[in-house]
Formats: sequence, structure tokens, C-alpha cells
Amino acid sequence: MDATWSRAKFIPFRGASGGSYVASGPFRGVLHTAEAKQYFPSDTSYFGHSNPPHFTLALEGGTAKVYQHFSIKTAARALENLAGGVQTNRLCAIQIEIAWTATEIAALPKPMLEMLRQWMRWVEAQTGVKRAAPKFMDQKAYGYGSPTRMSFDEWNGFNGWCGHQHVPENAHWDPGVINIDYLLSDDED
Repeated sequence: MDATWSRAKFIPFRGASGGSYVASGPFRGVLHTAEAKQYFPSDTSYFGHSNPPHFTLALEGGTAKVYQHFSIKTAARALENLAGGVQTNRLCAIQIEIAWTATEIAALPKPMLEMLRQWMRWVEAQTGVKRAAPKFMDQKAYGYGSPTRMSFDEWNGFNGWCGHQHVPENAHWDPGVINIDYLLSDDED
């Protein structure tokens, strides 16, 4: 497994990573939205907090760029993880924040969609994440008891692509109704 994606600009975050993974797999990919369309790279602050994912995808001057904050051989920290529940970040979750909003994700620019899809193929090749995903919903997915939220058992056995809206112990509904069919395809549209 390669620790870093050669197409990403590596900006290691100075704070501690999420620690080691608590299992050897299965791996899963988690898509987030930053709820902001601009990203200002920093090694000490991530959108005003200190819990970055592994990667950030941003649009700069019409060009999609990916920044990497942690090796994929270690956990990131972008998911909530409650005491006494299930592991979220440390259960082999490879995470990316998309510098966009969940309410506007259907209008994600083509360069960002294409870069995200290429990144997903790389993650699949490195970790064995399956090219499959559950249904993605809009704001109806908000809350701990949302219809998209996985149970602990579902999360523990999951291998594929999901959103923040699917992860147990989290209330967020991002990334919204992202074009997951396009992201799972091989076609060069």
C-alpha cells in the first residue's frame, strides 16, 4: 500500500493523526463536504478546527487539486467517535473533504468530479475498497437516527464508498446527493 497519492500535494498536519487502525480491514471510503468552497491550506488549522481528513479536494482557478494531510496507513480524525460505541475514524476509514457544500453538491464542477473519481480509483487499488455505495440522500439524512445511518454491525462489515451521512455516531448529512453513479463508473464522459 502506498502511503501517499502522487497527484496530491502533501501538507502533513502538525497535530496527531487519528492513531493506528484497529483492524486490518475491510477498508471503506468516506466522502465529506467542508461546507465552504474555498480551501486555504494549513498544517495547523483545518477550517477552524484540528480534525482533518486524509485528503481535501478543492477547486483553484478552475483546476481541481487534492491535498493530503495524513498517510493512508494511519487514521484521520474527521469523524465523530463517541466513547463506548463503534470505532469510526480508526476502522480503516479513508476520508476526503470536498471544498463544496452539501446543498449544492449536484453542481460540483466537472473537474472536481473527475479528480474525485480518479482519487477513488487510487484508494481502491491501495486498500481494496469495493466499488459500491449505499444510497445518498439530502438533508433528510441529518441526525443520529437518519434513514441512511448505518448500524454498528453494518459499519463494522462495510466495504465500499459512503458519506458522512452513513457513519454511525455522526449526525451530519454531507455530502448530500452526490453523483455516486458517475464516481463509481470508469467512463470518461
